[in-house]
Amino acid sequence: MKETIEKALTLRQKLHRIPEASGCETETKKTLIAFLETESDLEIIDCGKWFYAAHREDAAAESIALRADMDAVTGADGKPYHGCGHDGHMSVMAALAASTKGKRLGKNVFFLFQHAEETGAGGGECCAIFEKEQIDAIYGFHNCPGFPAGTVLLLKDTFACASMGLILSFEGSQSHAAYPENGKNPVFPMAAFFSRWAELTDPGQFSGLTMATPVGLSAGSRSFGVAAGSGEIDLTLRAWFDADLKKLVGNVKAAAAELASQAGIDFHSEEQDVFPATINNPQLYSKLENAASQAGLSCMTPREPFRWSEDFGHYGSRCPAFFCGIGGGEDAAGLHTPDYRWNDAVTEAAIRLFSALIHI
Repeated sequence: MKETIEKALTLRQKLHRIPEASGCETETKKTLIAFLETESDLEIIDCGKWFYAAHREDAAAESIALRADMDAVTGADGKPYHGCGHDGHMSVMAALAASTKGKRLGKNVFFLFQHAEETGAGGGECCAIFEKEQIDAIYGFHNCPGFPAGTVLLLKDTFACASMGLILSFEGSQSHAAYPENGKNPVFPMAAFFSRWAELTDPGQFSGLTMATPVGLSAGSRSFGVAAGSGEIDLTLRAWFDADLKKLVGNVKAAAAELASQAGIDFHSEEQDVFPATINNPQLYSKLENAASQAGLSCMTPREPFRWSEDFGHYGSRCPAFFCGIGGGEDAAGLHTPDYRWNDAVTEAAIRLFSALIHI
């Protein structure tokens, strides 16, 4: 166990120095494959932007997958950095993969290294693994600042919210600012849209937490002789449940389209960074709980699902799935912040937890 932890810590430092944006994880992937080719006896299956390593046994009782994400987030300087801890996630899983060398586990274990988690694109593409392999359950984890270091965070239902970016585009026609009646200014239906905000987001119509956050707003330009002819509203929508997110999206699009039509303005919308809710299979809860107990780790249940999204939710539509958190320290800086730092206590706890899980 100590050797596995040390390998993970060393590998994380190496991966930390080569952060890559979503969909561009070329050097990261090469580094991981080189590590596994040197340290393990696993079969490497290269799937282009992603890959997995397979531990196979004859007459295996079950087949499970463990997933890690490879991409980095973008900093204020526009450059990628590991401000979400994916360097830690993949180093843990790679070291665990190496620890299976020469061992009989009684099961097949597939170590999945996924690209493009931050944009929500990678999980859906990596579901191709279910066409290649028979997998009975898939597991993953995320480091979680704000909780006691090394504590396993378990939720029976939704772990992380469904979310998407929604672009609402209003296309009118510009005119001379002295003759606004000759154009179609989108500012007015856009303003009317926000007057309906309370109605659109009324919590009484949803089953759980549902949020809409304006993240961008633009119309026309700073040209005082020209009345605006086009405008855009950018929103992030999120919900504990996929059905609630679908309803919220429908509400928002219908209201925007109605107001644009009344103003004689064309309207269209675009969805980006779509994440399904990460919902845990309740039958797998006891397995994680037992693994934590065997590993000597404390467990706790957060008060509510995490508001951020995690594209691990794609896997739950294909097979039983369970995603947990591991506390990164109560006073630790938050994910995606400039001051974020990986806590090595997460490495040790994650290796102990998933090592116990693959041996259960």
